[in-house]
Amino acid sequence: MISRERAEAVGLTLAHRAYLYGVFHLVFGSEPLPQTLQSIFSEPTREAWGHVCELLESEELASVAGRPSVAADCTLSQCAAQVGERVSTATKQADDPAFAQQMAVCYARLFQMPGPDYVHPWESPYVGKESMTFQESTLDVRRFYHDAGFRLAAEKRFPDDHIGAMMDYLGRQSMAAYDAFADGDDARASSLLAVQREFLQAHVLTWADAFAAKVAESDPEGLYAVLAAALDAFVRVDEAWLGLVVEELRQ
Repeated sequence: MISRERAEAVGLTLAHRAYLYGVFHLVFGSEPLPQTLQSIFSEPTREAWGHVCELLESEELASVAGRPSVAADCTLSQCAAQVGERVSTATKQADDPAFAQQMAVCYARLFQMPGPDYVHPWESPYVGKESMTFQESTLDVRRFYHDAGFRLAAEKRFPDDHIGAMMDYLGRQSMAAYDAFADGDDARASSLLAVQREFLQAHVLTWADAFAAKVAESDPEGLYAVLAAALDAFVRVDEAWLGLVVEELRQ
């Protein structure tokens, strides 16, 4: 049984990770609206991302902090700090209509409109055949969803392995794990977190870095490059943290 102090720390991380998966769902799941941008670039987001930076400064994740980020000359720890600075700046612009318009145009150019800057926002092209959807990996993603009682509204018409859908799934399951932990059900929390770690290893870590690199190539000075780098850093930090806490809760 973990100590009260450790339980508070674990509970705080569980809450922040659930929140951040929800943020990444908003970022990459659909064209941004003014109200969603105000949620993405907000004080709670700054606070949650600050917690990621603190994790990277902790002794237990020191080895993760030093790993290279999408930028070859930047570690994950340095990347996280830079992301925090950009989020703080964007938070001051979030209620500006011109900022919302700029983000919407950028999202369409990167993720909706075929062209030289288009970036595939789903897993299949990175691990299977270029440009094809609904491959074997997609069906395995669907299996994870169905096992959790999660089903896309446009299933069979929208790729299950879209990054936005993946973040939605992880956000919902992260919240379920938080609720189980808050209720004192460590066994259920551990089980839910173990499945999330398996999903990260099988279907997110396999392409998050390549996705972020593609976005950086197409949007070198834009916020989406920063947000994609943030997603890549976060899922790697989260997977490492889950490896520790799952075993801790099982004990």
